[in-house]
Amino acid sequence: MFEPEKVSSSASSSELTIHSLRKNPMCTCGSPASLRTSNTPRNPGRAFFGCSKYNKKGLPHCDYFKWADSDQASENELMNIFGEMCRKEEELRKVQVELRKFEEEVRKREEEVRKREEEVRTWMEEARTWMEEVRKIHGEIVKRDSGVRCERPHLRIYWAIPILLYLYLTRSQ
Repeated sequence: MFEPEKVSSSASSSELTIHSLRKNPMCTCGSPASLRTSNTPRNPGRAFFGCSKYNKKGLPHCDYFKWADSDQASENELMNIFGEMCRKEEELRKVQVELRKFEEEVRKREEEVRKREEEVRTWMEEARTWMEEVRKIHGEIVKRDSGVRCERPHLRIYWAIPILLYLYLTRSQ
């Protein structure tokens, strides 16, 4: 199991010179890492970079840790970053392809909507024409109906006279 190392924040002057010539790595919390020296029996006097907020009262820290003398570690870190960048670029390409497909699908659907809107406009024009024809026919029917109503009393009289004559003749016999 990993044991926390005892840390000394004091560094020798040669370590500080080396540290000042190098660029500080950045902690995962976004602040520059500070150079420290290990006081553990396993790694006595070995320099490492740690979160600059570590052991500061009340400040949250990110537990960043990296050995200062490990060039292989920094090369591995760069390779990891490069690999991650390549994965992200591939992911970006896939997203761009999906976006193009989505945009094409949207264009097709917009064209379908335009066609359907045109069909609806055509149907609406036909419906207006049909409604106008229905109004004209209705108007003609109303005119005929009013004419028939005027003629009805005459028809009733014409039918009533023969019926009355028939009744009169049949009773008188």
